[in-house]
Amino acid sequence: LSQQDLMVLRCLMSRPGENISRREIIEALGADYLEYDQRRLATQMRRLRRRVETASGQTLPVKTLRNSGYCFYLPAQVLA
Repeated sequence: LSQQDLMVLRCLMSRPGENISRREIIEALGADYLEYDQRRLATQMRRLRRRVETASGQTLPVKTLRNSGYCFYLPAQVLA
């Protein structure tokens, strides 16, 4: 996974079961929310899902919350 993928996963997994807004994810990537193209985030999430499935054979446990953000829906723990 790329460094950006890992930052997105860390952001999502830091609060499993909770809604993580698009703004939070974009700011975790070090970008300005108002200047960031929302389609870029959707593309990043699509690629991340595909990479995780290719690498592990499992579906990434992330739900898209329409007009809101994303949710990592399984218990998770971020180590170091």
